[in-house]
Amino acid sequence: MIATALFIVMGSGVTWLLITRVVVPLRMRSMVLRRLRAPHAIVLAVGVTRDRALQGLKRLIAGLRSRVSPRHRVARSRDEACADVLDSVARELRLGASLHAAVVSAIKRHQFVEWQWLAQMAQQGDPLTMIAADDLATRAIALAAEGCDAVRATESAARTLRANAAISADSLAAVAHTRASMNVLAAVPLAIAAWLVVRDGGAREFFTSPPGVACVVAGVTLHWLGRRWVARLTNAARRTDAAVPDFVDLLTLQVHSGRPPALAFLRASEAVTGDLGEAARRVAAKVRDGDRFVEALTTARTVFDVRAHAVIDALIDTERDGLAPRAIFERLSFDAHQQRRREADARIRALPVRLTLPLVSCILPAYVLLAVVPLLASQFPSVVIDPH
Repeated sequence: MIATALFIVMGSGVTWLLITRVVVPLRMRSMVLRRLRAPHAIVLAVGVTRDRALQGLKRLIAGLRSRVSPRHRVARSRDEACADVLDSVARELRLGASLHAAVVSAIKRHQFVEWQWLAQMAQQGDPLTMIAADDLATRAIALAAEGCDAVRATESAARTLRANAAISADSLAAVAHTRASMNVLAAVPLAIAAWLVVRDGGAREFFTSPPGVACVVAGVTLHWLGRRWVARLTNAARRTDAAVPDFVDLLTLQVHSGRPPALAFLRASEAVTGDLGEAARRVAAKVRDGDRFVEALTTARTVFDVRAHAVIDALIDTERDGLAPRAIFERLSFDAHQQRRREADARIRALPVRLTLPLVSCILPAYVLLAVVPLLASQFPSVVIDPH
């Protein structure tokens, strides 16, 4: 019994010593460490949460930019890209490089993918006179390869392309405001109709009735026709005709290469498109059949567009009277580009007047059918007529 009691007393003492000397200090130490680490953990949690929030916000902004920027970013036009390449070609030529080397270097520098076929031809040493010259830029390179003043040909084509790009950009900017205003006017009846359907029970009943369905069909049809009409008019106002300026530029390059006006006309007629090209090739066919150039051109003068009459008269005068053609065609080229800009400005100024017809014929009737008629019809049941 005494041994058992001593064992119990000693075990209790050892247990008390372990609790007071080991367990309690360890527990107090862990509690102190938790309290000391708590602010640091909170700071870490706040930092991690902030970083994740910033990353999510950056991804959201990047997604919005990817969706919005293609619509509102001013894209670089093809004419400007071709002009940059031609300017680089001219600089390489001034430094003494060959035409093939200049073309390859310029295309690689600007990474112009559309002309990779031309760079491959130049690298292989193929004659650049055989390229498919379907626009002003490639025709300038073909003329440079034929022996024309290569620097002048490329620089002149680059100036013309930059002028064309500037006119197109100005027309697009001028049309954008008018088109946006018409789009807002066209969207008003649809917005009012949707608001009536959501807020007014009488309007909902009217839209589900046969007269309401007829109004909706007629209004939506007129709205669609008006939008299409406005788009066609704005696209027509933005479009510019560069046939005459390009033809004059080709004649100027041919004349500066040392060719007489008749031969310059025959060479330029092969690259002109549209009605002007057909009339020029008809004259060229008559000359190749044996007719005199002046007589063939004088007979076919009325076939050409009015804007090309000054060029035709200059060709007749220089060939018949022996006038110096270089200065004359340089002035004609300048006048043709100025005339093109004036015509573009005139189309832009006339656009608001032309848009009056689709506004009155389609958009306003759609507004009446989709907004005014449902509003009046929804209010008729609430009108009580007192016979007294």
